Amino acid sequence: MAMYMTMVRFTHQEARGISSFCKEWQDSAKRIEGLGIKLLGSYGILGPYDMAFVYEAPSEEKAASVPLSISYLDSAIQTETWTVIPIEEFAEITDKLQC
Repeated sequence: MAMYMTMVRFTHQEARGISSFCKEWQDSAKRIEGLGIKLLGSYGILGPYDMAFVYEAPSEEKAASVPLSISYLDSAIQTETWTVIPIEEFAEITDKLQC
């Protein structure tokens, strides 16, 4: 399965909203895992993003359900989703490029 990371940025920084989102995320995480997605980690972040969710999904279509589920929880967020490649695999790819 491919690995993905969805970054979350709250467009408002009301602490109560973030706390509520975190509680709702726990319920959503169960539904997301029911779709065949393996959640690897959920993180609060200090910096330009507020949270990150790392997961494995069998397809891009299944992976899209994560940011869509997050947006459903709170309309006052922005998300970005990236494909994540473990460093060992990334090194193998770059080694193959060197002729």
